[in-house]
Amino acid sequence: MKRGSGEGARAVLTDLTMPISPGMPFNPDHFPPEITLYAEIDTHGWEARKLLLDSHLGTHMDAPSHFVRGGMALDQIPLELFVGAAQVVHLPHLEDGEEISPGHLPTLTSSRVLLATGWWRESDDSDRYFQHFPYLGEEAAETLVAAGVGLVGIDGPSIDYDGTTHVLLLSSGAVIVENLVRLDSLPATCSVSVMPLPIVGGDGCPVRAIAEAPEAVVGTADRGAT
Repeated sequence: MKRGSGEGARAVLTDLTMPISPGMPFNPDHFPPEITLYAEIDTHGWEARKLLLDSHLGTHMDAPSHFVRGGMALDQIPLELFVGAAQVVHLPHLEDGEEISPGHLPTLTSSRVLLATGWWRESDDSDRYFQHFPYLGEEAAETLVAAGVGLVGIDGPSIDYDGTTHVLLLSSGAVIVENLVRLDSLPATCSVSVMPLPIVGGDGCPVRAIAEAPEAVVGTADRGAT
């Protein structure tokens, strides 16, 4: 989707969100979605569905309370963290299961960092996607925290395998966004909007994540719904 008018003013919106459907990939430690049609226009005059969605389904945000006792819940996180400039770190040559180390990180310039590994493209193979993804190591996470990063996103199913990086980031008050898509089509800097529902006491929630960048520097990958 394009926005703006006039020479040099055009921007492209890229959908970074995994679609939610009954057949979508889901973490085997959690639950698949249940979407039930309970009212139809022919019978009720309106249409509606019952949604049963895991708080960590698809493209979702982890609040600090997901791993940290007493940590901020979704409804307590400052809104400004969800919207603004982001730095995209392109990591296209990682091996299966490879650790992202401090040496993989450039000079950090934003409080929002998106790790573009390209792993989202493996999501059609559920076993491979959930068992062999590249992950953010503790040392690299410490580097992000020391730089004041408050939102860390990745285009794989989890930021780590054993929870240690989760605890490190979330203990600092940062939030984590997992199962992002199309990060590899973005330039090194862009604007993002990653919006969870304000679930009172919520530990996590599926989000709609969108990036905005000048048309000339956005890749040619499918940009999602328009």
